[in-house]
Amino acid sequence: MAFVRHGEGERPAPRLLPVPEPGPGQLLVRLDAAGVGRWDLLERDGAFARRLGEPTRFPLVTGSEGAGTVVATGPGAGGVAVGERVYGLLARRTPTPGCHAEYAVLDRRLAWPVPPWMSMDQAAVLPVDGAVALRGVRDALRARAGDALVVFGASGGVGHLALQLARAMGLRTFAVASGADGLRLAERLGADEAVDGRRPGFERAIAGFAGPGTLALLTAGGDDAARTVAAMPPRSRIAWPHGVEVPALARDDVQAGPYATGFDPALMAALHAFAAGGRLLPHVSRRFPLAQLQRAFDAVASHHLGRVAVLAT
Repeated sequence: MAFVRHGEGERPAPRLLPVPEPGPGQLLVRLDAAGVGRWDLLERDGAFARRLGEPTRFPLVTGSEGAGTVVATGPGAGGVAVGERVYGLLARRTPTPGCHAEYAVLDRRLAWPVPPWMSMDQAAVLPVDGAVALRGVRDALRARAGDALVVFGASGGVGHLALQLARAMGLRTFAVASGADGLRLAERLGADEAVDGRRPGFERAIAGFAGPGTLALLTAGGDDAARTVAAMPPRSRIAWPHGVEVPALARDDVQAGPYATGFDPALMAALHAFAAGGRLLPHVSRRFPLAQLQRAFDAVASHHLGRVAVLAT
């Protein structure tokens, strides 16, 4: 079973589709769980296809990441056995059916064994936001041990993973979280300092933490992101992933700009190394049966901590 869109304006509805077959270098996975992110809402509405200049192909099965058990392998997909638990990523979604289904085909180069201490839903939600976080902290900001990092949106999908990656890399961290529950999550994840970004005056706390050369990762946009930028000291480096809308900067004494992720195998292997080393554990705040995918979409569009997942079994 998969949840598909048949045409413009229709909500996801269950439909039986053929079980896909793995091609060269691919794995057929019976899914236990899949991540649900804001990008799934964009894909559902045809935004991804429009960006690629392609027509939206129906039926459309959303879902860019998932975890489950390998049930078949294609030619050249060595190193993975039938029966192994894996999690993975669909880097190019169109026209490949996604993970909001009972079965999905994953590229062997973008699939890894699920660490034994990680639940299947935790593994399912790691690839996309984990890659965005790692690309931002490691590559866009060029963070090194001993650096200070401000994470704006620290209780969200990218932000809570960026906090953990920063700690694993030896950075001092300041978390700007969303709400009292977000503040508690950031503190539990080991932020050196944390504030509730919904409370007025959080910029003063940033200014007290940050010194020249402090780094900042903006995982959410809007006016509060602009206030975070304004609170950063000179010579700071500030980055945000493509898709986050940050108001035009009114200062030229900081390095600031967006970055693209690029879900290449080398980046994803580096992300898996953090997970396999026990230094990265996604927080799943809400779980829904696959049959209630629309409820998961609604949850993603509202306040939530960490990630949202759907369970296929």
